[in-house]
Amino acid sequence: MAKAHFVLPDGTKIDIEGSADEISLLLGRFSKAPVRQDDVVRKEKPVIQRAKTATRKAPRQGPISLIADLVDENFFKAKRSISDVRRKLEEAGHIYPIVQLSTPLLRLTRRRVLRRIKEKSGWVELLPENRTVT
Repeated sequence: MAKAHFVLPDGTKIDIEGSADEISLLLGRFSKAPVRQDDVVRKEKPVIQRAKTATRKAPRQGPISLIADLVDENFFKAKRSISDVRRKLEEAGHIYPIVQLSTPLLRLTRRRVLRRIKEKSGWVELLPENRTVT
């Protein structure tokens, strides 16, 4: 957005805001001499800066990373059902329905982080045989 301050020969003061083309057109109508683009003052837009935060938020943990933490804690040293995983996450304050835990468990199984065995009661998860437990 550009601004122009103009004084007519009779002493009338005119302030115009608009695009450079609009201002040069209007100033040309008020004055007998043509107005050059250099006579038009351009107004810079203010730069808005975001406030810097002192601390960054920790990345949000989803079920896969929470279950991976349970793997690191050797929670799956013994056979665990999906209900056991859900209860353990609830103890830590992470509430998930069982349907939201089945896909992350399957993905960790496909990545060979966990092993899955079919039993009469359903699927159970445990650590792979070649994984060392410390």
